[in-house]
Amino acid sequence: MKLWISMLILALSVVSFCIWEGVYTNKIFNQLEQESEYIYNAVQTEKFGSEDLTNKIYNLNETWTKKMDILSISISRKDLQPVSDYIQYLVSSTTNNSQEDAITYARLLWYNIVGLSEVVSFSSINLL
Repeated sequence: MKLWISMLILALSVVSFCIWEGVYTNKIFNQLEQESEYIYNAVQTEKFGSEDLTNKIYNLNETWTKKMDILSISISRKDLQPVSDYIQYLVSSTTNNSQEDAITYARLLWYNIVGLSEVVSFSSINLL
């Protein structure tokens, strides 16, 4: 009987962690998708180099830096690395004041975040 209780506690712990991780990952990727899409649209339409846009890009960089360690529990760092690279390219394009580079990297960033989100989300296609 003691063995069954231990196994049940362990199973509940694992299931609870999986549910928490799925909800947390989904929440992070929804936030990142919204922010990266906003940045992509803003880079195309707003005056490049504005303080608001620059702050959004730096805030996205800080958010990603904080959240990447937790995401690496369930997602390979190899899969997360392109997002990190494109965020750094985007930050450097604001430093260099290069709107063309910022448009390119913002689009690639958004595309990679959406793709990674679809890969790690809970869906019937991923179950296959």
